[in-house]
Amino acid sequence: MKKVIHIYKTYKPFTHGGVETYIDSILNYQGSKFEHTLLSIGNINHTNKKKKIFKTSFAINSDVISFQLFFYLYKNVDRKNVILHLHTPWPSMELFLNIVGFENIVLTYHSDIVRQKLSNFFYKNINIKLLKKNRIKKIIVTSNIYYKTSKILMHVPRSKIKIIPIGIDDLSIPSKKPISKKSKCILFIGSNRSYKGINLLERLIKKGNFNIIIIGSNLKKFKKYKNVNVYEDINDIDKERLISNAYLLLMTSISRNEAFGVVLIEALRSGLPLISPNIKSGVSWINQHNETGYQYNTGKFDDMLDKINKLMRIDKKNYDKMCKNAQTRYKKYFKLNTMMKKIENVYSSALNG
Repeated sequence: MKKVIHIYKTYKPFTHGGVETYIDSILNYQGSKFEHTLLSIGNINHTNKKKKIFKTSFAINSDVISFQLFFYLYKNVDRKNVILHLHTPWPSMELFLNIVGFENIVLTYHSDIVRQKLSNFFYKNINIKLLKKNRIKKIIVTSNIYYKTSKILMHVPRSKIKIIPIGIDDLSIPSKKPISKKSKCILFIGSNRSYKGINLLERLIKKGNFNIIIIGSNLKKFKKYKNVNVYEDINDIDKERLISNAYLLLMTSISRNEAFGVVLIEALRSGLPLISPNIKSGVSWINQHNETGYQYNTGKFDDMLDKINKLMRIDKKNYDKMCKNAQTRYKKYFKLNTMMKKIENVYSSALNG
């Protein structure tokens, strides 16, 4: 069985996010034709059957470096017969793999470098040259809209790009709760990061007009509000149950750092309508305006509130239709089996190319 080694700069239990969920789905996929393992970086060394995490040496902006990881790759990984699946952006690792000469690299391009404008000014031309190199066999992009609006990817030959939306597995326990019995609470899933637009969420909470459930990290400050319940470190079953019992999922992100939004497809899977920003990334493609929910102007609180109120007031027939549209869209585009077949085809072509 051919080996695929995934490489990402941070991972569980030290960080939690959409990229980690994406990699987890691939690592644990039953029936894969490939043997998957992960190399990553964390606060301490941590090893199990599927992953090996090396201690951080230092970090510059969002670039994390571990000399232990570099040395391990250099000494222990076959450069010709193993597929390296690199998850970017991660400038230092992109440079290292090209300099050392690994030959079978598949890259999932999760996002442009957005916030680190100064470092990106100097790195972007290097990045483009690296992405064009023959060592990188294919570049997976999670949505066509992100590919078309990326100022980096526009310079890469289209033949190297493979559009593969992120897929997730079906619900562990399908919800039996009738749509009409759902409580009218708003669900937010995310962490306290700069691009998540937490100030919009806070303004909504302070209005006190809605019951809000939060699943995420570093958001304990909202526990003081009577209309808010905050959940941290919950298991997948409980998370699915909270999603299925909510009335809508709200995303407040304010930049293209939110390149896709796995939480959106988790909501679609449960038949939950979405309120999300129109940020010209995969987010804008996942949520189809007036079909699976509503889009609002990015960062505009009044427009966001207007769309929330509109969904709250919608009649039962149209709400039920929107819920069904959500599940239909999940089944059409975001099933794990569909994603894995396409990714494994990419792996096979990388070895044969």
